[in-house]
Amino acid sequence: MAIAESPDAAQKRIEAELASIRAELGELRDQEAIRQLAVSYAHFARTRKIEELVALYASDAVFEVAENMGTTPGLRSGRDAIRETLRVDLPRADPWPFLHQHYIELLGHDRARGVLYFELRQGVENLRITHIGSYVDEYVKEDGAWRFRSRKLAAVPLPAAAMPDT
Repeated sequence: MAIAESPDAAQKRIEAELASIRAELGELRDQEAIRQLAVSYAHFARTRKIEELVALYASDAVFEVAENMGTTPGLRSGRDAIRETLRVDLPRADPWPFLHQHYIELLGHDRARGVLYFELRQGVENLRITHIGSYVDEYVKEDGAWRFRSRKLAAVPLPAAAMPDT
């Protein structure tokens, strides 16, 4: 015969379950918002919406470009420096980014880090895959929205396939 739970014990159990569900839901919402941040970045890069791209970065953001990307490598600090890089590089490459796995690790209610894997096709190369790589990211919740605190671009350039003589 089962012993009946007291009303106080039942209330505490329900409140604990509700708190657990709310915490899990909050984590899922944060992870999805971070995924959407990366998708928005790819969309705005493809459509060359530079101001929208810059708005995805935190106020104190940094962006690091690898040496093998066909542009000036190194660290860009702040939105103005990031904006200038995007202004110069996006039209030149006509990027078509394709996103793959996105690993996200929540570090609290307002911080996270992740790795996003991608392949990059470039319109100026007849949409050939020119690079595969990853972004190593740190995210921060700023003014209620997830943003990039840092992005480190690492990529491997892929050589063009040799065309057979006809």
